Amino acid sequence: MDILGINAYHADASAALIRDGRVIAAVEEERFNRIKHSAGFPADAIRYCLRQGGVDIRKIDTIAIASKPIEHVREEILQILSGRPAYSRQIKKRLEAVAKFRDVRRILASEFGHRIEDIPPLREIPHHLAHVSSAYYQSGFAGLDGDSALLSVDGFGDFCSTLLASASGKEIEVLDEVLFPHSIGILYTMVTQFCGFNKYGDEGKVMGLAAYGEPIYVERLRQIIDLPLDGLFSLDPNYFTHPVYGIDMIWEGSVPLVEDIFSEQMIKTFGPPRHRYSEVSVRERDLAASVQLITEEAVLHVLQRLKDQVPSKRLCYAGGVALNCLANGRVLKQSGFEDIYLASAPSDAGTAIGCALVVAAEEQPDLKLDQRVEVSRFGPSFTTEEIEAALAGSGLHYYRSKDVPDEVASLLADGNIVGWFNGRMEFGPRALGGRSILADPRTVEMRNTVNSRVKFREEFRPFAGSILEEHQQEYFPDSPTSPFMLYALKIAEEQKEKVPAIVHHDGTCRIQTVKKSVSPDFYNLISAFHEKTGIPLVLNTSFNENEPIVCNPEDAISVFNHTHMDVLVLDDFVVKR
Repeated sequence: MDILGINAYHADASAALIRDGRVIAAVEEERFNRIKHSAGFPADAIRYCLRQGGVDIRKIDTIAIASKPIEHVREEILQILSGRPAYSRQIKKRLEAVAKFRDVRRILASEFGHRIEDIPPLREIPHHLAHVSSAYYQSGFAGLDGDSALLSVDGFGDFCSTLLASASGKEIEVLDEVLFPHSIGILYTMVTQFCGFNKYGDEGKVMGLAAYGEPIYVERLRQIIDLPLDGLFSLDPNYFTHPVYGIDMIWEGSVPLVEDIFSEQMIKTFGPPRHRYSEVSVRERDLAASVQLITEEAVLHVLQRLKDQVPSKRLCYAGGVALNCLANGRVLKQSGFEDIYLASAPSDAGTAIGCALVVAAEEQPDLKLDQRVEVSRFGPSFTTEEIEAALAGSGLHYYRSKDVPDEVASLLADGNIVGWFNGRMEFGPRALGGRSILADPRTVEMRNTVNSRVKFREEFRPFAGSILEEHQQEYFPDSPTSPFMLYALKIAEEQKEKVPAIVHHDGTCRIQTVKKSVSPDFYNLISAFHEKTGIPLVLNTSFNENEPIVCNPEDAISVFNHTHMDVLVLDDFVVKR
């Protein structure tokens, strides 16, 4: 049974093809149109998934979409009736969304040149159900006895910001929801905007900046978010504009933008917001540290309620807030859950997989969803002929290596920065050895060099480390397997001086566990580097430069030409500067 999952008309538009409960293909639209966090309809992503699966759109059994616009519509109407007439424009937008979703089959018919009656039926799956399902049905827990706890936390989706659930077998039971206007993700976004980082997805900058500040504003922020002992959480609406005006997410040419949501009360309390081009001051560093700490407290508070309701050792966690690696590190140590699963794309992109798996679980009674997914490479790969054609047309001098791992390990050990393009592309926001920029982690200077010569980004943003599975405990004691680079963990004191390029200001590193069975080429490269240097890890950052991660060989060549990396490796083709 083939099910096409879609995340559309929202940032991180994406598509996925599920065949008998297994992910055949999954990709974000941004990788094709080169617009970061691309919103709108993922037509190119859908084309790729169908092509990868060798199936015609007309032969798909069901199309699932990760939103149900009429979900919680009653609560939205009550918002208007409660004295917020300005919010009526959001109702208008919701009705427009309903109309768009009704048009999905017509759009697909037009895109693929078929009649609308030839397009398979459409199922609308609530946003947060798609989130938790993307984690649960890929965790392997559905094949185990007993209950699992499920949590989704983000900004908003279908008028909801947080969902708590329990699951057993293929059944998911919703236990609690937090509805508009209350949201942990919105609090983090509001402070991110106030600190002058107002592009969609800039929350990661605040997470990196937090290490350089002191959480001196925690008590003030505790006045903004209430964490009652007998409940979940609520926001003080006076610090936000969205309780009155709603949230305007607009996109022009697929570029998502969320209008500023901090209010005059926020300005009265903390002073004028930072302009995006002005220097980052001590205040912004301290605000970053404070909102990070408050977010960690809020997530742990919600998890305590979930733990009380579902006394299980197993947790599946998803939603945009699940990208907060620092908070995830505390969840590991303090939540009481021992076996935690996050998928490679906890963000809205991952709901394309989640909504399709909901349909698979419902419509295939005999389907077993008992395999733990540790693979993220669901995107395109390219043939030798395609790669060579791109290189030939670039004018670059290239050759084919007879021993890629050994040669690239030597280049890294000699201080070269390497663009590494290998096999299928990753699904999700992290570069995991398919589309990575790699460097030697042994000097602080290398971190600064990669930032200034290649990434052209703020100096306070850290780099990740990809480490061989069998050496992880030496560097990160008592740490779990981290295949998708979603935990920031403390590095052992005795190892810090060996790999300073990946150690953040707070002594943490975002790590990727590299297994030979999952990523053999990447594993062999790091193993060769280990043999030459004694260091079983490499500095790893995404293969991009202020744009989406590269998808095809032409993208990789373009980034190579516009930055100052030293070497480009496309499978076994090598280009030296």
